[in-house]
Amino acid sequence: MATYTGKTVTEAIDNGLSDLQVNRHQSNIKVVKFPKMGMFGRVRQAAVVEIEPLSVDTDLGDTLPAETPMTADENRLLLLSSISQATAEYVKYLATEKKITLNYEIKVVPDQFFIEMSSNDEEELIGPKGQTINQFQELANQYVVNAEKNPAVQEANIQGIKVELDINGYRAKRSRILRKVATRAEKVVGESEGAIYFDPMPKSERDQIHAFLQDSETVRSFSEGQGDERAVVVAPLTKLND
Repeated sequence: MATYTGKTVTEAIDNGLSDLQVNRHQSNIKVVKFPKMGMFGRVRQAAVVEIEPLSVDTDLGDTLPAETPMTADENRLLLLSSISQATAEYVKYLATEKKITLNYEIKVVPDQFFIEMSSNDEEELIGPKGQTINQFQELANQYVVNAEKNPAVQEANIQGIKVELDINGYRAKRSRILRKVATRAEKVVGESEGAIYFDPMPKSERDQIHAFLQDSETVRSFSEGQGDERAVVVAPLTKLND
């Protein structure tokens, strides 16, 4: 079975079919490696496929269906799969830098990658107050933003993909805590008419606090600060923010 490479899986397959002078219907194709994307959408590792020509009676050759071009949807799914795999491998690399060993499973849904991780050092991977897993998630999202600058990805109209990292239900547990914190803040602010300033937290968690309080009849929430210091403020409904 011959091995072929390319910047994308599609390119690797086309290279192999061209070299072997066969079409997709005349061959067995196996994807060995998806390409790995580096910063700004650059390919760090080429896609690798194995192609094995099928034994076909030459008298039946003319009856074989013509080569069918890959549809736009098929190409988009292939790119999404490739990007999600590269993103997960990037997260695995980040963990290795911290001497954390992890495995992962990927679920791709419209506009989002869910990467479920497992590790022999779960506490280290989560970090204090989720610091490590949140940092990895932010870097993974930036990685995807850079990958979306690739011309092939832009042509497939892939944009706005979000990445969520999780391990052993941590996100659900954290969400329940945030809801309790938001409810407590609503009560305290409603009774005292003073504002509460939270510690800085990642955007995904700030968004949850805002969502929990958006229908409150007594308080409003907004964010203040820059960068890593951006934090939620819960104030009486009559208090305006800048």
